[in-house]
Amino acid sequence: MLRALSISGLGAIFLAISPKLRDQVHGVIGGVVSSMELYSPFSYIAGVILILATMVYSFHSGSRAR
Repeated sequence: MLRALSISGLGAIFLAISPKLRDQVHGVIGGVVSSMELYSPFSYIAGVILILATMVYSFHSGSRAR
């Protein structure tokens, strides 16, 4: 959990100091939101399923013995 928070924090700091990259990220997020609104509510359902599947996979792979 600490590793995920530190990586997210470093990503947030990098986006804060790089305005060109921040604009590109905002453009991509805006495009995704626009396409989700076009096909809603099915895209929201698919998005929630994708998030849940990602969480299950990450928790499962994190609990394996090394």
